[in-house]
Amino acid sequence: MATEFKPNYAIHPGVFLREEMEAMNMTQKELAEKLGCSPSIVNEVLHEKRKINADIAVRLEEALYSPASYWLRLQAIYDEVIARQKLAASPIPASRRSSRSRQEQQRM
Repeated sequence: MATEFKPNYAIHPGVFLREEMEAMNMTQKELAEKLGCSPSIVNEVLHEKRKINADIAVRLEEALYSPASYWLRLQAIYDEVIARQKLAASPIPASRRSSRSRQEQQRM
């Protein structure tokens, strides 16, 4: 049985985008022009205030030659980790969460 990797820390895709831009000596304005979007959208992604959706991912693929699926996976992993952190911090005990999910599965 394979062990599944579940990180307990979240790295927003904007961090990876910032590193990519630095490696290419690209400004936010230049990336926005390549993406055909507002510089504020790029800024919001870089400052972790906006998610990378399919539209942005496809535009990044065209501009940076990295697959859209790469950007979407980064966003999905980030979202999953944040959701797990919120669940772990919730006041519902883990034992009640698991029994409640079993009840929900039985109803399906």
